[in-house]
Amino acid sequence: MIVVLVAGALFTFAAFLVANFPYDDMASTMLAPYGLKLNYRAQHIHLPIGVALDGVDLVSIASSPSQLLLQSPNIALRPTLGSLLLGRPGLGLDAEVYRGTLHATVEQEAGVIGVTFDARALSLDDSRLLSQFGTLLGGTLSAGGSAQIHGPILADNTGRATLAGRDVTVEITRGFPLIHLGAVKGQILLENGVLSFQDLETHGGDVESKADGAIQLAADPADSTITARVYLTPTPSGRAHFGLLFHMLPHPPSEGPYEVRGPLLSPSIS
Repeated sequence: MIVVLVAGALFTFAAFLVANFPYDDMASTMLAPYGLKLNYRAQHIHLPIGVALDGVDLVSIASSPSQLLLQSPNIALRPTLGSLLLGRPGLGLDAEVYRGTLHATVEQEAGVIGVTFDARALSLDDSRLLSQFGTLLGGTLSAGGSAQIHGPILADNTGRATLAGRDVTVEITRGFPLIHLGAVKGQILLENGVLSFQDLETHGGDVESKADGAIQLAADPADSTITARVYLTPTPSGRAHFGLLFHMLPHPPSEGPYEVRGPLLSPSIS
């Protein structure tokens, strides 16, 4: 009976802590220095621990008007053990994003936000990430990795991720035929203002390819520059759909890799 009473008291205390945990204040404190704000339509208890937010928008308030970065119909939040016991800001989250799922832990220490994440089957059709460059992506993408966020400027932060895509397609510009890339895998690393990609490969689409390189990030992403080496092997479907395009390249794909250099939006290819 004593054990039951103690367990009941501990459960009640834990429930009280979670129910009264300052999620709004913590989220605002962690996001505000980076020019970000979390808006949502409703909040309710999420069993066994934490709260659920419905109709969530993550917006950038660094510019006017504010810019929508991400939407989710539902996000579950829970305090990390460190935030409960040590008072160190930290949240765990499970979210529905781009018709896929995102699991992450976000902790703040000494003015730096540390993030570990695991994203599964995100729909690239729903992402606006590359729309500013006029490029449209299709298919699904999964990724896992970590990041250290020092400020709102991408180049000031660090991170790494492993990518895996399925049925990926790309439309380089409006009206250009879809290029089917099929399965995509590789690794990306962000450090010292450079976004590098290693062993980025595609299989089962219009072309078998492999790329290694780096993007030197600028304050305006459109002003970034790229240096990369790309190997291409057209498949039968690729030759049928893009034979003319392959003939416009500096040399046939069989003669070796292509060197890509210059502005990200209009690099030279040799």
